[in-house]
Amino acid sequence: MRARRLIADFARDRSAAIAPMYAIALFGLIMIAGVGWDYSRMATMDSELQNAADQAALAAATQLDGLPNAMPRARNAATGYLATSTSVWANETKLASGDERTVGGLTFEFFEDYNHVDDTPIGEITNDNQSERARYVRVTVGAREARYALTAIGGVLSSGDIQANAVATLEGAACNAPKLFVCAPSRDFPTSADKGRGLLLRQLPSANAPMAPGNFGFLDPSGEIRADRPTGNPNRELGRNSELSGCIASTGIESEPGFVATETNALNTRFDIYNPPSIPRCNLANGDFCPSQSTVSRWVYKIRQSNGADPATASCPSSPPNNAELMRLSDALAEMGTQLNPNPGYQQDACLISGACNSLGDGDWSGQAYMNQNHGALGLLDVSDGTRFGVYQWELALASTRLRVRRVGYSAATGTPRRGTLYCSYPQPTQEDPLVPDSTQKDRRILTVASVDCTGLNGRDRVDVVRWADLFLVDASASSGQNAGTIMTEVIGPAEKPGGGYAFQTYGRRKPVLVR
Repeated sequence: MRARRLIADFARDRSAAIAPMYAIALFGLIMIAGVGWDYSRMATMDSELQNAADQAALAAATQLDGLPNAMPRARNAATGYLATSTSVWANETKLASGDERTVGGLTFEFFEDYNHVDDTPIGEITNDNQSERARYVRVTVGAREARYALTAIGGVLSSGDIQANAVATLEGAACNAPKLFVCAPSRDFPTSADKGRGLLLRQLPSANAPMAPGNFGFLDPSGEIRADRPTGNPNRELGRNSELSGCIASTGIESEPGFVATETNALNTRFDIYNPPSIPRCNLANGDFCPSQSTVSRWVYKIRQSNGADPATASCPSSPPNNAELMRLSDALAEMGTQLNPNPGYQQDACLISGACNSLGDGDWSGQAYMNQNHGALGLLDVSDGTRFGVYQWELALASTRLRVRRVGYSAATGTPRRGTLYCSYPQPTQEDPLVPDSTQKDRRILTVASVDCTGLNGRDRVDVVRWADLFLVDASASSGQNAGTIMTEVIGPAEKPGGGYAFQTYGRRKPVLVR
């Protein structure tokens, strides 16, 4: 009896029932914790791989600058720094199976464009010889897997391959830049080899003609320049000292072609030429329409004498009289009786004159002949680097003696009283006070222009700014007659900041950005 009572009491006793419950539940709790742990590992590894893909795409995009070998350089930038175990910058994943932590096995795809609405790339480029066309890169990292560790069947199954990819591009902005652009002869223009070469800027013949190297126009993001045309007023941007305010994307800037010949009248204010009278006068407060300190050009003033002085010995007046006639040097030389200085201004490149070059010359401008004529046969390379801009700087350094009024020639006439005509060149401004640039301004003979890839550009459209260039204004421009509206310049090189110094991040800013 006693034994049966003990058994019954034990069966009714509930004081230790929780222990077996926990013992049974422990298996489920371990399984739930294992699933959570394994999911966390997979999510973390996915983030590690995506981070590696993002960084690799950004690194590759830094090289998509529109220059040759951009695609090989892009691959090297990503693999050399981010996907090599010996690099301190290597991306690693610590939760993948296997001993190799470095995220490698990168594959690259390059594209010309990207549809941001459909999130799809356009125009894949597979040939490295066409690297200049690559604008977008998609990088895919090598697949990884994670073994399940704490689930009930830990180590038997894995996560399967986990991959990640990212798309990036090099985004640019135009900042604080002048509004003029020129169609570049090449996507890497200007290079060091272009220094000193003449660049003939031509206005677009008609709104329907294709833009070609040497054509110029205006960056018009706000539409102000276009709005000025219907009023009948010629665009005056070429005479201003103004810049774009703030920063705007360097792809997609609205352009306004420069096909109105009278626009170059505003540019000629930099040479102290204010013709027609409607052109604004110099504003020294901001530099708009002011002449440069040196106005050396191949334009001369025809001055008729009526005082009986012998034109053969008469000196040019200190400034041209009101009735003086401004004319091209070529026209003056053709009509004058005696030539004294047929070379008072900087010459174009010989190949541009002959037509052997189209818009970009070779830098041969007969500089020594200019020195012989105006500076007593001093050696060109003794005073400068041989460029027109170098001579300009040398002359400006001692303007009082090197920039004296130049007698170009004269014509004598018979009769009493004797009448004659003088032809004079004025290398320093006489009409308005010159702008002496400070650290925030450039010399008025320097044009900073956007170098634009004009491929497929017809008239008004959106443009792609490739680089920024400084050009030296070689000569004033004619607004009528043969070659009206052309602007003769010389390549100084990549744009510098006012006051000197490399203009990186001043006019153009470029940074890699993720697209997807």
